[in-house]
Amino acid sequence: MTKSSTASQGPQRGALTQTIYQETKTLLLGFSQVFLLQSTLSGALILVGLLCNSWQLALLALLGCLVSRSVASLWRDTEQEIADGLYGFNGTLVGIAIGVYWEISWLSILLLVVGAALSTWLARALRRHAQLPGLTAPFIIAVWALLLLSMLAPERMGLLDTATQLEEGVPLWRMLGVALGDSVGQVMFQANVLTGLFFFLAIAWESRRKALYTLLGLLIPMLAIPFVPEAVWREGLLGYNAVLCAIYWSGSSGRSWLYALLSVVLSVLFELLALYAGLIPLTAPFVLSVWSVLKAQRWRKVAPQSFNA
Repeated sequence: MTKSSTASQGPQRGALTQTIYQETKTLLLGFSQVFLLQSTLSGALILVGLLCNSWQLALLALLGCLVSRSVASLWRDTEQEIADGLYGFNGTLVGIAIGVYWEISWLSILLLVVGAALSTWLARALRRHAQLPGLTAPFIIAVWALLLLSMLAPERMGLLDTATQLEEGVPLWRMLGVALGDSVGQVMFQANVLTGLFFFLAIAWESRRKALYTLLGLLIPMLAIPFVPEAVWREGLLGYNAVLCAIYWSGSSGRSWLYALLSVVLSVLFELLALYAGLIPLTAPFVLSVWSVLKAQRWRKVAPQSFNA
């Protein structure tokens, strides 16, 4: 081996190492953006939390994130947004949803690729043309479309039975602890207290303020416990949208606590309406409640001007 060839391998290895580092960082940021965070360590904690519950779902989440990031690279104006993880979180959620609602097979993997790609296209369209933030709306639309397609298919395309099973003889205090932990975990379909703890640590690592608002999103929905079936709150289904609402408003100033409170309450109402209607809400209550409060904010700013005209 000549000296020139040895010298040329040095820069090549350095470039490869840099590429691997950047791609890993992008994927981890995509995971962190699920909780409206932007921290590689938070993304790593979230990935560890997923692995604590299911390595299969963790792999599907990685695949969904990778597909979303790859599709987004087809557009030249998304380079910085890709680097920030903004084109990873919807695909990540689509990947997990595939493992939750479908049997893992070559067909469900194909659905994952289609769903993650669709969510990426929708995310870009919303970022470029919508007046409201897209949030997780691309993920919701993509998974709803896949679920509808599966239900119309002759063999239901491997849809799983996701009916809730109740345990008997569990003390109330333990159920409350499980419900609080699962509320954070259910943001990514994980009904696991340890997973929820890792997710909460990921939030706290980036911002103590966001962690504090997360507690608000956990506790307020507990007030509805007397009025809902035990399975709903015990598995965290009452609080995961509320958690996202609280985190979203934690970065705002002024009346952020009020906006967070309104958004959390609305999300619980939307969640209950969807569950009683037999629908799969996903994170739609989070998106709808944030959009509602944002619209109310804008109406409040415009209304006095129109009245004085």
